[in-house]
Amino acid sequence: MLSKFDLVVVNGLVVTASDISSFDIGIKDGKIHTLAPSFSSEDIGDAQVIDAEGAMVMPGGIDAHVHLCQDQKTDIGGGKCADNFETGSRSAVCGGTTTMVTFATQTRVEEDRSLLKVVEAYDARAQATGSYIDYAFHIIIVRDDKDVLEEELPVLVEKWGITSCKVFMTYETMRLQDYQLLDVMLAALKNSITTMIHAENGDMIEWLTQKLESKGMMAPYFHALSRPPSVEGEAANRAIVLAELIENPILFVHVGSSASANVIRAAQTRGLPVFAETCPQYLNLTWEDLKRFHSPTCFENSKMICSPPPSPDSSDQDALYIGLHNGTFTIFSSDHCPFKYDDPHGKMVGILDHEPSAATDGVPLTELAHKKVGRFSLIPNGIPGVETRLPLLFTRGVSTGRITPQKFVELTATNPAKLYGLYPRKGAILPGSDADLVIWHPEGALTSFKLTNEHLHHNVDYTPYEGMEFGNWPRYTICRGKVMWANDVLLGKPRDGQYLKRGPNQLGKGVAHFKKDPRRVAAWVHE
Repeated sequence: MLSKFDLVVVNGLVVTASDISSFDIGIKDGKIHTLAPSFSSEDIGDAQVIDAEGAMVMPGGIDAHVHLCQDQKTDIGGGKCADNFETGSRSAVCGGTTTMVTFATQTRVEEDRSLLKVVEAYDARAQATGSYIDYAFHIIIVRDDKDVLEEELPVLVEKWGITSCKVFMTYETMRLQDYQLLDVMLAALKNSITTMIHAENGDMIEWLTQKLESKGMMAPYFHALSRPPSVEGEAANRAIVLAELIENPILFVHVGSSASANVIRAAQTRGLPVFAETCPQYLNLTWEDLKRFHSPTCFENSKMICSPPPSPDSSDQDALYIGLHNGTFTIFSSDHCPFKYDDPHGKMVGILDHEPSAATDGVPLTELAHKKVGRFSLIPNGIPGVETRLPLLFTRGVSTGRITPQKFVELTATNPAKLYGLYPRKGAILPGSDADLVIWHPEGALTSFKLTNEHLHHNVDYTPYEGMEFGNWPRYTICRGKVMWANDVLLGKPRDGQYLKRGPNQLGKGVAHFKKDPRRVAAWVHE
């Protein structure tokens, strides 16, 4: 019997950002076609059927902060990303993510002056391997060449659908001074491009790092001491002042501390268009995890280095969960920035660049790491997490009642789609939306397990969440109507994903009648 559907999901508890309802879902030509309390056998016909068995069915995850395929020239700390578009997207889809927004990174070398050429280069990397899931680009801007900003930003929007850029307030090779930040923000504003900000005070970090190193405090653990929460809080406050000056919407990426979250919440309360993102590492790790392996000075603790670092203790985690609950955080992303541990282009850079002769003495890297402390300031900053993002928040957030299933969908799918101009094609379960779905195991059906790196599908030789207990994991991941992951089996192919052109931010530009106080706002700039 023929069917009007290609795929039907039955007996599911459909969860959106606003509702939970029992619906069957009919999918046709890669789109959501019909939602109904139930389908008859005539409706189903010969369509493929997935029985959700009462489990939650949600929009596929959108991970809006993923680093892939970046080389030594562009990577923070001199490392090389372990994942390309194939391996990174493979890992993503096995963890319930159906769309990712990755970074095309400008550098200060002359060949990267053109933003268009940077995007073309990253597109070539994506095309070379393909992607299991749909993807888009943010552009990282580390120069304020006015001709490039004026001439190329409109082309990025029109040709590529790139409607977000990222700027840095730290890292010597990437950060912009305040006046340069204003230049980029103003150019972005004119083109309806959302400005993403890595907010850490670079001068404070450099000063603290010099003091630590002068005392011989160079082991991985001291990375955290070089970046106390006040470093992030100060930079967030300063960025808000700059953005308010020219009325520019901004998003703070990977917020890791209550110091920063409180500043952001205060700005939102005043009606400013300030958005924020946090990540799994800030809800699940602390400074103590930088002492996890063998001893506080063991180089293996480099596996936990990311920036900002996790907070000193669990009190910030409680505050960040409140931020997820009350709307301080708009989205929840992974900041998947993968570096291998046992690799001369991975975390081992912290030893090899500190003591270059060690690279030629014939000692295996793993053995070398047990003999050398290395230098934390040279260790590539970043950890893997694209596959564990959704299961971590589901297990430790939804299953414990710390956030509702609807809030989970809002943070992981619907708001990312709206913020980055993909809604309602993505992030929704509506007729006409792409049939991107994640179906969990029914409650109690999956025996809880302790995670090991062998469970995962990235190209990294460790996970920072090794040994953590998980009570659920995506049972099915469906991308545009195709079942990509089912019962622990990868079914998709590397070229199933498509590039996505995006529209502007759909979450608004702040309170329309907000008083433009000349003590804070330079409204005349736009005249």
